[in-house]
Amino acid sequence: MNTHLSDLLRVLARWRAEHVRVLDQAAAINLDRVRVITPLVAALNAVHVLVFLVQVLGTPAGTTAHRWALGLLFAHLVMGLTMLGAALLARHWHRTHQSRWGQELAVGLAATSMAFAIAVACVDQWVTPNITPFLITCAVAGVALYIRPRVSAALYLVAYAVFYFAIGLTQHEPAQLLSNRLNGITACLMGAMLSVLLWRKFTTITLQQGLLENANAELQIKQRELERATRQDGLTGLFNRNTFVELTHRELDRAQRQGSPTTILLLDLDHFKHVNDTWGHPAGDAVLRHVATLAATTVRSTDLVGRLGGEEFIVLLPNTTVNAARNLAEKLRQRIESSPVQWEQLSIPITTSVGLAGTTAQEKRDFDRLYSDADKALYVAKQQGRNRVV
Repeated sequence: MNTHLSDLLRVLARWRAEHVRVLDQAAAINLDRVRVITPLVAALNAVHVLVFLVQVLGTPAGTTAHRWALGLLFAHLVMGLTMLGAALLARHWHRTHQSRWGQELAVGLAATSMAFAIAVACVDQWVTPNITPFLITCAVAGVALYIRPRVSAALYLVAYAVFYFAIGLTQHEPAQLLSNRLNGITACLMGAMLSVLLWRKFTTITLQQGLLENANAELQIKQRELERATRQDGLTGLFNRNTFVELTHRELDRAQRQGSPTTILLLDLDHFKHVNDTWGHPAGDAVLRHVATLAATTVRSTDLVGRLGGEEFIVLLPNTTVNAARNLAEKLRQRIESSPVQWEQLSIPITTSVGLAGTTAQEKRDFDRLYSDADKALYVAKQQGRNRVV
């Protein structure tokens, strides 16, 4: 017995925690529903007001029928005005993005609707023993608005207490009074059960949607990371060889269609093996990252920078003539030479040799040809003493 009680308490505690997590979503939905429902109910009340106004004017004063029609006229008039007020509040809070008030408005509207239904049911007792308005309102309030279970339970409990007392004011036949009070219990219990069941369903669906959205977001992040890993060099963050070649093919095709020149720069760090042998591979990695940053920040945003492997880098310069590319290559070479790498309180000097090759749309040279020509130019730069552009 104690075990079952403990399990039940744990479930209820978990539910309470879940309910708090979905309050904002419930409030927003309630606000939207109130905006739609209240004008319709107000219009329906207006029709009833007109009908009962005609009834009041057409029946002798002081009769039961006149008193009944006058009571319903007043009840529908008050309810219609209340609904209009709720509609205006809902529109204002929606327009000002204050959806957090949706929950309070829903509870207030449900309580007002039940009070109205009790009043109508009590007035109806003068001419008919049914309590249909109260039965319908209890059911509709349970399914139309999302209200937390403990609030809903309190709401229906208070509603029944008021109904139990009020119905006795106008229904004096003992058997019918007992029947109405029993039916009132059934209406409140059914309404409360519907409210709790729909709230739990809403809570479950909302939390599952949240989990699904989080899972999708994580999946998208992992996909982007995977795509980045397959397209970028892991050490420098530049395009890797395969991605660079792919993008270069696209750029050369575009350049031929538009008739624009294209140039590539092939960079090879001078005496890089000496850096690794003297300061170690971590220092060499720092040098590679440093050069990658210098290259990426020196070229234009439309240029592509990649790492072919080892200490070799490549730059694609769209819409760039050979002469303009030579100026940029010289600027990059000088910047690298004047920016030694700081490593463990040491300054590691670096230089680079640059091979250059370009093509025009008329020449239609492909990437392999450009790369071969740039590699030959790089070899010449090395032969001529390094730290130069050829």
